[in-house]
Amino acid sequence: MYKKRIIEAYLKACPLEGLISGDTQPNEHVTLELIPFDSLGSTTGVNFTFSKPGEKLIAFCQEAEKSPLYERSILLLYDFFGFRKDAFDRLQNEQHYLADMNNAEDHKKIIADFAKGTVMIDVGAGGGIMLDLLSEKHPDADITGIDISTNVIQELERKKVRERKSWKVKQADALKLSSYFELESADTIIFSSILHEMYSYIPFHGRTYNPDVVKAALKSAFAVLKPGGRMIIRDGIMTEPKDLIRLLAFRDPDGFRFFTRYVEDFKGRKIDYEITEDNKIKLPVNDLMEFLYTYTWGEEAYPHEVQEQFGYFTPSEYRKVIEETLGSRANIICFRHYLQEGYSTHLLPKVKVMDESGKETALPDSTCFIVIEKAE
Repeated sequence: MYKKRIIEAYLKACPLEGLISGDTQPNEHVTLELIPFDSLGSTTGVNFTFSKPGEKLIAFCQEAEKSPLYERSILLLYDFFGFRKDAFDRLQNEQHYLADMNNAEDHKKIIADFAKGTVMIDVGAGGGIMLDLLSEKHPDADITGIDISTNVIQELERKKVRERKSWKVKQADALKLSSYFELESADTIIFSSILHEMYSYIPFHGRTYNPDVVKAALKSAFAVLKPGGRMIIRDGIMTEPKDLIRLLAFRDPDGFRFFTRYVEDFKGRKIDYEITEDNKIKLPVNDLMEFLYTYTWGEEAYPHEVQEQFGYFTPSEYRKVIEETLGSRANIICFRHYLQEGYSTHLLPKVKVMDESGKETALPDSTCFIVIEKAE
């Protein structure tokens, strides 16, 4: 997996014309060799070799997968090879991560449609896809992407220069936005698939998986939002009632092994389940859905998925948190929750989800879309 990601990053920075001419990217730890398969050179193979220290570091990352050192080892790996990796992202940018399942860009276009005004902030800018969409939809807006990671900011700066983008980037802490932006200065602030990562990775008041970190992020953003401005959230959602029980059966013969491994490795919370007499897995609906997120992405994403909890509030809990944290000036003008396209297509050939009577039932909602407007 690590070699594959390094090769993908290497090739992404190397145009096809460069490969054909032999003008490849210099990297002291990765060597690309072109091997002609015939005398005319009409068919050519590409071989990658890694330096000895690189091979050792890759092996170390594999050993560290179940260790607290894992996130640090991955950062070291990407720094060592000179490619992007930040602590709040997966091994590839979200648009590539979702490419085989759905069109993530289409989902983010909805965010751009709800954005308003001339000053916009994208929290956790990642690979920059949201910045691009905002620029296309709002060409006259002053758009800034923020991220806590130096690596992310550096890569976005390179992308900005390389592709002549108009947006800006800034290294900033989402929990302290008023330290970087004036109070009530932004028309739109966006949290797109970032709050669950903050929830999962940021030690807040001494612990990760702390809902208070989400509240702190919302409060921080609301202080910087102008009267009449909008905060837009797209993230995971839990199903209610929380005590709803589901039965899970696998059509994939390897599914049960994957499940038992997941239960042992998942860091977000303890997964409670029991095996029925007819070998079905009986568990709460939200534990089921957390597992299915990881099962969808498979082995390549597994080391990161078991670190992340995608759903952290139910719809009614989210409304209550917004009301209590942001007060009477926070008007929720849009609140949707839905099953993200692609989950059914990818999961139903592998699993059967049933209610307690054994009747097959739909997958629960996975995603929320919330727009909050600040009263004048």
